[in-house]
Amino acid sequence: MKSILRMKTSQPLSSLREIHGIGERVADRLIEHFGTEDAALQVICEGDIASLSEINGISHSFALSLARDARSRAEGCSISDFLRTKEATELYSRLLELIKSFAHTSHARDKLNLFYPLPASRMDLIQERLAFVGEYLELGYAFSEDSEFLDLLARVRKLKPVPANLRVRDRIILCGDSKILEAARERFQAFLPVQGVEDLSEFVDLARGYSSVVVFDDTYLGFDLPEDLEPEYFQDISRAEFWQILPEKELAFFARNLDCILACLNILSALRSRKFGFFEEFPEEKLSILEAALSKLGEDGKPVEGFDPELDRLEAALQNLDSELASTLNEANQRMNRTLEASSLTLSGQELIKLVSGGMEIKDLLAKELSRIYKTEIEAVKQELGEKLGLQKQEKLMLESLFPDEISYPLSADQSQLQLLRQKLNNSLEKTRLARKRELAKTLSAFHKPVEKLVREILDFDLGFSIACFSAKFQLKLPKLISETGIGFEAGENLFLKARHGEIDPVSYSIGKTGFSPAGLESRVVLLSGVNSGGKTSLLELLAQCVILGYMGFPVPAKELELGPVEEFYYFGKSKGTLDAGAFETTLKQFSVLSEASGKLVLADELESITEPGASARIIAGILEYLSINEQSLGIFVSHLSELILENTGAEVRVDGIEADGLDSNLELIVNRNPVYNRIARSTPELIVERLLRKTTGKEQEFYSHLKDKFKTGAKVDS
Repeated sequence: MKSILRMKTSQPLSSLREIHGIGERVADRLIEHFGTEDAALQVICEGDIASLSEINGISHSFALSLARDARSRAEGCSISDFLRTKEATELYSRLLELIKSFAHTSHARDKLNLFYPLPASRMDLIQERLAFVGEYLELGYAFSEDSEFLDLLARVRKLKPVPANLRVRDRIILCGDSKILEAARERFQAFLPVQGVEDLSEFVDLARGYSSVVVFDDTYLGFDLPEDLEPEYFQDISRAEFWQILPEKELAFFARNLDCILACLNILSALRSRKFGFFEEFPEEKLSILEAALSKLGEDGKPVEGFDPELDRLEAALQNLDSELASTLNEANQRMNRTLEASSLTLSGQELIKLVSGGMEIKDLLAKELSRIYKTEIEAVKQELGEKLGLQKQEKLMLESLFPDEISYPLSADQSQLQLLRQKLNNSLEKTRLARKRELAKTLSAFHKPVEKLVREILDFDLGFSIACFSAKFQLKLPKLISETGIGFEAGENLFLKARHGEIDPVSYSIGKTGFSPAGLESRVVLLSGVNSGGKTSLLELLAQCVILGYMGFPVPAKELELGPVEEFYYFGKSKGTLDAGAFETTLKQFSVLSEASGKLVLADELESITEPGASARIIAGILEYLSINEQSLGIFVSHLSELILENTGAEVRVDGIEADGLDSNLELIVNRNPVYNRIARSTPELIVERLLRKTTGKEQEFYSHLKDKFKTGAKVDS
């Protein structure tokens, strides 16, 4: 999968201060956060808005402006190099918001903000973007309506780091060597206790306070340690893996990002199920191993129940110890009651002789019988309790000391021995849990970097996929970039209208030299006439959309489009009234660059409204002459003053018309939205007069007939 996120730099950045908006204070803050100036520059140049926004004092909009400035400096052109008027920039912004509405991740929305139209001189970048987008277009049709797939993408986000407050309190690192102590503190003290010890007594005292003890030197291991202490020895602290010493750190990373990672794996599977060849560096066998490991991990960072029988057995035994003991003793006491109530004392002849002769007392006989009943019940209790708790052979031995040898009734457990049994089970549980954590962390640690890469690539994938969804929704096509000066398209549809109204009438049009231009009508400068509400403004917008999207390297709203070189794009919308002297002067200044040799595209909508008709016709005529002189420039001016403008210019200007074909049976206008080449369209007033003529009779009709005659060819119409 290619990427358009890695910039081709024509002006490499060497310092943060080269970026507009970064002074000493902001630079210091960036370096402190990312570690080095190079790392901070890389984040900015990659357009990682989310990471920049994490820094205190840097807002999302400021982060975006930094990334945009870095990109423009690296690529050697800024957004204003191509979009030369405020209205052109506003059109681009509207288009961008429409495209961003198809993004599924905040990452894609942020990245889309960094794409703007580039001048034809950066055709290398434009072609690269077109190639990138082309790889995704089929995906848009395959998945843009797949709600399950889109939901998976919406769950993908930048991976969260291990919590800064992660602390393991039941494990300690003990060191007798000062150098090893220093190294241990540097690597592990942020997450678990690290303590130096000076003698064996201190070692034993500290070790007894923790369920797990880690050592990296054998200073005290040669001594006879108490039976209940079993420190874990790792020979080389520099080679000890985090998954060995602190598996919780690796498990916390995967647990904290579990939903995102699982979503990425499901996205990967969905793409492969439809034979799309993305993320091939993550082979199927690795995917299976990772999925199996993640299935054993809970969102709390602990192994889930059910995946390890031994862990489940110990947890259940410890949890059920008190309740099962109480229940078993209760049943045993009830049995003992029944046995005693139903028992009778039968003496043998020898026992009778001893009793009569005084060699035995009756209480001795009773004690003997009671001891037999007691021992029988105690054995039953131990066997039943061992089975109920699922105790193993060594654990069952601890049940021997749980009940006193002396007869007691009702039956009860020795509380000190019960606590020892509980502690023994808990120690076994913690050791087993730590062993399982290590096994799981070891497996997952091998996937840490691949998962980080996969998530980054799927976030980048959403950029291309979002453009593809936008394209699929509006049936967009990639433009054909040509060397001749011209723009021509077939079946174009204004995106703003289509987004608002759904189906609209497609339009075909061409200016300059394209495969869509009629023979002999390859004019580069055109006046567009037509009826009010006939679609002239919509056509200008459509042309602007095609040019902006095409030079962004994105698909365009036309069945086919040929797009010639454009270095600068000027768009002038309808003025809301006659401009005052200052605004009029400012508008004229924007046209002063037309004398420059670079290729320009000028789209102007009823520019005549900036001043009185006679003067504006002369001004437009002069502008068209300058445009026609520059063989690399194109211009379309919407105007109701076509005839008057032609009278004032010697340039070769084509006049096209969006005509009303007449009136329908309801006397409503029938409009053909496709411009007719080389024809001045009949104006709306003429058709309104015709409609009134056909709706009236008598003197009133004669009046409208007289007015209609004024529109005949050659008739002079006062401006």
